[in-house]
Amino acid sequence: MNEGFLQVTNHKEHPTNKAYKVFFFYTKQESLYFKSLLEESQIFFEQGNDQTKKGNIYLFGIRKTDLTKVSKINYETLGKFRKPIFANKKLQFFILGLGLFILLITLISYIVSQ
Repeated sequence: MNEGFLQVTNHKEHPTNKAYKVFFFYTKQESLYFKSLLEESQIFFEQGNDQTKKGNIYLFGIRKTDLTKVSKINYETLGKFRKPIFANKKLQFFILGLGLFILLITLISYIVSQ
């Protein structure tokens, strides 16, 4: 599977069947969760694995007629396994404090200029 330079989404057009869209995950845990949600929603899918430079990739072929339902399931899966941008709590509070400080300075300069 060609991953390209910058892969923003985790789905692509099926290479041979235009009626399908391929969703892919890099961890087995994500793929098992996605699969369970598809089965729970009784959505037909085809499943496969591929080897890439990044390691194993777990593939799911989904009919485009089910795309709206599967997109919601995909977002739920990605959200469940999402890592925070700033994992360090001290860094989170520093950035929040910096933002509030900038907001306060802006507010004070606005009031003084009036």
